[in-house]
Amino acid sequence: MKFHAIPGQLELVFEVPALTADQRAEVAAYAVPGWASMGECRSVADDSCFPDPGQATAAALDRCSFCPVRRSCLASALANDEEFGVWGGTTEVQRDVIREDIAAGVPIADALDGSTLLPELLWRQAS
Repeated sequence: MKFHAIPGQLELVFEVPALTADQRAEVAAYAVPGWASMGECRSVADDSCFPDPGQATAAALDRCSFCPVRRSCLASALANDEEFGVWGGTTEVQRDVIREDIAAGVPIADALDGSTLLPELLWRQAS
């Protein structure tokens, strides 16, 4: 069971399913090789992508908003089970929800797109 304390809100408690080896491999396939050298955060000299618990993540999330490798970053974080920090414009809690969606059968491409593309840029329709 995982506990998430969010300042000013009730504590979230839920079980986060682990991705299977097949799911992790499929997610990893969405990461473009060399993506880390192309990220908006590559030249940031602060720890804004890894804030202390309860600290604001707005600076990191803003930096991610139009990053060209946001989807690859998120895919890498999910495939490698990154538990802390901002990855692909998502927080720890958001990645846990994505893991739950994937475990529930949401197609991986849809889970990644829904988390990394602006709503007006989503071109795929849910089936």
